[in-house]
Amino acid sequence: MPSDEPTLIFETLHGSRAYGLAREGSDEDLKGVVVGPPAWYLGFLPAPEQIELSPDHVRFEVRKLMRLATANNPSAIEILFAHEDDHRFVAPAGQRLLDARPRLLSKRVAETFSGYARSQLGRIKRHRRWLLEPPAGAPSRADFGLPERGLSRDQLGAAEALEARGELVASAAFQETLAREKRFRAAAKEWDQYRQWLRHRNAARAALEAAHGYDTKHAMHLIRLSRMALEILETGEVVVRRPDRESLLEVRDGRWSYDALLAEAEELDRRVREAKGRSALPDAPDEEAMSALCVAIVQEVLAC
Repeated sequence: MPSDEPTLIFETLHGSRAYGLAREGSDEDLKGVVVGPPAWYLGFLPAPEQIELSPDHVRFEVRKLMRLATANNPSAIEILFAHEDDHRFVAPAGQRLLDARPRLLSKRVAETFSGYARSQLGRIKRHRRWLLEPPAGAPSRADFGLPERGLSRDQLGAAEALEARGELVASAAFQETLAREKRFRAAAKEWDQYRQWLRHRNAARAALEAAHGYDTKHAMHLIRLSRMALEILETGEVVVRRPDRESLLEVRDGRWSYDALLAEAEELDRRVREAKGRSALPDAPDEEAMSALCVAIVQEVLAC
């Protein structure tokens, strides 16, 4: 009879230890995949998509993991393609999942891996700006030549929608007011983000930024993700345990200047876009085949 508890089918190291970038004191992250009990699939009560045994030990329900992997989500791909020496547990159903890995890869990695890299770069640029030229204070409407009472959020949204469609018919004065309103709201959002950053800033990350002028840990991962995207598109291989460990740790240690980091990030982004055009990978995985595999894995586990 099937258990009322989820069944673990695969578990592996993840994060810095899986990348080969761990140092003394690095956390040990574990990620796993489970098939739930029958109630998760046949009952009407909500079923969890993941189980957090601790902040560093997470298990994904198989459908969620496969949705993420089919979308070429970097974390899901890294979990499935982790070096076999880092696998902590592989059940027969988990092996079926691992055997399907080549069919999961597609040109989507150009957007997902590089997208994560670009988001890391955006955070680095924003935090560097706040570090070197912090906002002086909360913006006021008067600073932007606006009256105290302005457009409501709905009014602004409607005006922006019409503007985007080229259907906004308004006086030059109104259009100028609309532009000022948008600049004010952008400044207010920036101020709120800055205060949140100060309030929740990680002490270790703050030390990196103070020492090097940018978050070198974010920088290391943006370079790693960009290089992985290029490798996958060019070779169809996912190398989680990094052969370029020393180079990546140079970034982590702040041995790259900020300008050198930006230049390398831009060059990698260009190369990824070019590689996507000539890659032999499919545009997207066969989602119906992956869904059928998911059904088979769930049925196999529940039949035991």
